[in-house]
Amino acid sequence: MITEKISKRKKFLLLGIVIAYFFIGFFLILFFAGRLIGANAAGILALAYIGAGWYLLIRKNGLFYLMRIKHD
Repeated sequence: MITEKISKRKKFLLLGIVIAYFFIGFFLILFFAGRLIGANAAGILALAYIGAGWYLLIRKNGLFYLMRIKHD
């Protein structure tokens, strides 16, 4: 739970980081890894990337820690 009031700038930055990480990273992995190791393996790798990102950034509050947002 966030214990501080987040400014518009930080909200915009949080949204931008999350979108960049999940969507851009996901599609870049699918595109480049799909050419190198095949579509099936690239799909599994991209899903693992999404899962690891969700766990570290969202579940473990890593994004709040990186942006120095107070939370409990």
